[in-house]
Amino acid sequence: MKFHSIDLEKDSIGRLFFNFSFPAVMGMLISAFYVIVDGIFIGRGIGGDGLAAINLAYPIITLTIALSLMFGTGGATVISIKQAEGNLKEVNRYFSHMITLNIISYIIICSLTLIFQNKIVYLLGSSDKLFYLTKSYLIPGVIFSIFFMLSISLNAVVRNNNSPNFAMASMGIGAIVNIVLDALFIIKFKWGMYGAAYATGIAQMASALFLLSYFLKKDCNIKFIKERLNFQILKRICLNGFSSFVLEFAVAVITILFNSTLMVLTGEIGVAAFSIIAYIFYVFRMIFNGLAQGIQPIISYNFGAKHLERIKATLILGHKISLIVALSILFLVYFERNFIIEFFNGDLELVKLASRGLLIYSSAVIFLGANFINISYLQSMEKATFANFLSFGRSFIFITIGIFTLPTFIGVDGVWLSLPFADFMTFLTGTIVALKKRVNKTL
Repeated sequence: MKFHSIDLEKDSIGRLFFNFSFPAVMGMLISAFYVIVDGIFIGRGIGGDGLAAINLAYPIITLTIALSLMFGTGGATVISIKQAEGNLKEVNRYFSHMITLNIISYIIICSLTLIFQNKIVYLLGSSDKLFYLTKSYLIPGVIFSIFFMLSISLNAVVRNNNSPNFAMASMGIGAIVNIVLDALFIIKFKWGMYGAAYATGIAQMASALFLLSYFLKKDCNIKFIKERLNFQILKRICLNGFSSFVLEFAVAVITILFNSTLMVLTGEIGVAAFSIIAYIFYVFRMIFNGLAQGIQPIISYNFGAKHLERIKATLILGHKISLIVALSILFLVYFERNFIIEFFNGDLELVKLASRGLLIYSSAVIFLGANFINISYLQSMEKATFANFLSFGRSFIFITIGIFTLPTFIGVDGVWLSLPFADFMTFLTGTIVALKKRVNKTL
C-alpha cells in the first residue's frame, strides 16, 4: 500500500527510517527548543524563583501531555494496522474515539484544577514564597492544555498517515509563535508568569489549528464521525498507548518527588537547579522520543502486513542510531554543560549545583535511548503487556527505590542519580525477560 512517495511495504528500511525519524526528531527538537527558550526567558526575565515555580506547576501540565500521548500513540498504532488491512471504517472509528478521549480528559482535569487550585499548588510542593508564581503559571496553562493535548494526538496520526513533514511543520509553527510571544509578554510587557503561560498556550492553539486543517483537506480519508463510545475501542487505544502515558507521567512523578526532596535538602535553589536540568534533559528525551516515533509506523504497518524481517531490521537500525545519539549527548554534557546552563541563569551557586546535577542525571542516556526504542517496538506490535511492564518499572518502581534510598547515602548526588539508576535497571530487566522468552521458545 502506498501513500504519496513512501511505500511502507517495499521501500528500504534505511529510507523509511530517515523519512519518518528525521521529521519526528526535528519536530521534537523544535518543540524542545521553544520549551528551552521559554525557560531562558523565565530565568532571565523573572529569575530563579520563576524557574522553580514553573517546575512546581508542570506536573499537572505533564499529566495532560501523558494522557494525550496515550490516546495519540495508542490510536495511531491501531490506525496504521487498520490502514494496512484496508479497513477505512475502523480507521475513522478509532480516530473519533481518540479525539473524544482527549476532550473528556481535559474537561475533568481542568475542572478539578480550577475547583481545588490552592490545595493543588501546595500539594505540588510549593512554598509560601513560590505560591503566587506557581499558581500564575498553572491556571492559564491548564485552561489552554486542550490545544496541547490535541496537538500531540493529532501529530501522531498525521505522521503515521505518511505526512511526517506536515507534523513537523505544526511544531515549527508553535515554536515560532511561542518565542515571539515570550519576548513580548515576559520581556516587553513584564507580564511575568502569566505572560509565560499565555505565550505557551497561544502557541499550542496555533499548532492544534494547523493540524486540524490537515483533516479538513479533501484528499484526507481520515474523518471524525459521530457514534456512541465503544468500550472495546477505548480499551484497545488506552492499552496500546499506556506505556507512553507511563513514560511521560513519570516526568510528573519524578518532578514532584525531586522537588520535595530537594526542597528539604537544599531549599528553593535546588528546585531551581533541577528546573534547569529538566529543561536541558527534555531536549535529550525528545530526541529519543522522535526516534521511537519514527520506527512506530514502519513496524506497525509491516506487522499488519506480516513482514517480520523488515520489523527486525527496523529495530536494529533504531538501536544503532540511538547509541550514536547517546554518545554524542554524553560528549556534549561533559564538555559544555556550564556554557549551556548559564543561558538560563548566571548565578554562580545555581550554575555550580545544576552543573554537577546535569552530569550525573545524564550519565545513563545510553540506556534511556535503548528503553525508548524497545518500548516503541513493543507498542507498535500491540505487545502492550511487556511494554507496560517496562514503562511502569522504569517510571515508578525503580525511580521510587532510587529517590528514597540513594539520597540517604550520598545526599543531593543521590537525587541526581535516581533517574540513571531507573534507566539502567529497566534496560537490565528488559534484556533478562527478552532472553528468557527466547530461551523458552527454543526449548
